[in-house]
Amino acid sequence: MGTAKDDRKKKIMVYLNKNKFASLGELVEFVHYSSATVKRDLIELENEEQIRRTRGGAILIDAEKVDAAYLTKVENYVNDEEKRSIAEKTITYIEDYMTIFIDSSSTALHLIPYLNRFHGLRVVTNSVLTATLLSENTNVEVTVIGGMVTKKKFTVNSVTAINQLNIYQFDLALLSCRGFDEDKGASEISEGEAILKQCLKECTDKIILMVLQSKKNKVYFYKSLLPDNIYRVIENL
Repeated sequence: MGTAKDDRKKKIMVYLNKNKFASLGELVEFVHYSSATVKRDLIELENEEQIRRTRGGAILIDAEKVDAAYLTKVENYVNDEEKRSIAEKTITYIEDYMTIFIDSSSTALHLIPYLNRFHGLRVVTNSVLTATLLSENTNVEVTVIGGMVTKKKFTVNSVTAINQLNIYQFDLALLSCRGFDEDKGASEISEGEAILKQCLKECTDKIILMVLQSKKNKVYFYKSLLPDNIYRVIENL
């Protein structure tokens, strides 16, 4: 008969096998033990080479699939409660059988754990990492727009990618931005990002803009979306 610790560790592994990564808060809620207890369990599981601990959470180890760049990217977002909260609000606009564009932001990555609750979703993205995570962890039909990948950013914003968008029609586009101003709208520091969003407004029924508090009241050189182009602005208020 197993001990309480063994049972906790099994539950943690069940959660990670399903979701691949988790914050400490998620695991505490799932096993109903204190954060200190769960941290000790994670240390043991890491020593057993079943998981890798990250800043504020853990990721399942799969030597055949997970490389250093993947781990670094995941580490940068598993412990971001603001982005998680925005993702939870954003998914309320998703319905079964929608066709959705998801951008390459780390905020958008937080949507992934919630998408399995929907049926028949088709997702198009300009992020190689997002596409990989969707393919490995959900039943979503995934398309990556093509072209040159921006070095170290897992992102495709090329002319080829933008031209490809012209043949699609989306129910929703779930986007982030570098800066947002209530009067001027969304803006970017990258010309490619701005043009991509300008193209999306022509082929999308509703654009949902996910805005971190650090992005508010900031305006950058490249205009991407005017206030009238945005159906909803989602913040963590």
